[in-house]
Amino acid sequence: MAKIYLLFLFILSFANAQDFKKDTIQLNETILYDKSKFKLKRVGSDTKTKAVQIGLEVYIDLFKDSIPQFIKEIAIPLNAPKKEYTFQRLNFNFSELIKEDSIVLKVDLFTNKEGIPEKSLLNNPFEIVIKKEDQNDNIFTLDLRNYKIKSQGDFFIKVELLTKSDKPIYFSGALLAKCLYRAKDSDKWRKTPLGLTPSINADILIKK
Repeated sequence: MAKIYLLFLFILSFANAQDFKKDTIQLNETILYDKSKFKLKRVGSDTKTKAVQIGLEVYIDLFKDSIPQFIKEIAIPLNAPKKEYTFQRLNFNFSELIKEDSIVLKVDLFTNKEGIPEKSLLNNPFEIVIKKEDQNDNIFTLDLRNYKIKSQGDFFIKVELLTKSDKPIYFSGALLAKCLYRAKDSDKWRKTPLGLTPSINADILIKK
C-alpha cells in the first residue's frame, strides 16, 4: 500500500494555480512527424515547482503517520481530443532528484468513463525503473513511440510506487486540478483534497 503526502509552502499564491480546463499545452517539437497530417501536443500538468509537491511512499505506519490520505494508487485524468491520437511520451516532473539509486513505478493508461478509469489501453502495465541518471532537470521521460498506443478522447494515467524508500518520492504538483486516489483495488476512487495533482503529462500525436 502506498500513501499520499501533501506538502504546501505558505508563500504559494493562486497565481501559481493552473486552469486545467485548458490543460493542452503546445509542445516544443522534438519528435519528427508529418505536420500536414498530424499535430503534436502535450496534455496535462507541466508544472515544475517545489511550492506544491505530492509524494508517494510504499509502506505506512498507521500509528506514527498523521496524514489521513492513504492510497494504493493515483489516477490523473487528462483532456484529449475525440480525434484519433497516438501516445508519444509520458513525462514525470519530480520536484527533486530521487534519493534512491533507482525506483520502480507501475504505470497504466485507461479510458475515461464518466470521470472514472474504465479499460486499460495496455496489454500489461509498464513497470518503469527510474535511475538518478535518467532524470534530466528532475524530469523523467518514457518513450512510447514503439508501442503505437492509439486512443480517442479523455484518458487517465494511473501510477503506483513499487519501491520501498526511506523517504517519499516527490513530484511537482498543482492545485485546483483533478486527481483520483484509492487505498485498495476494491475501494471507490476519491478526489484528492484541493484538487492536488502530480505533474505527470503525456505527449500525443493527433491525427488531423
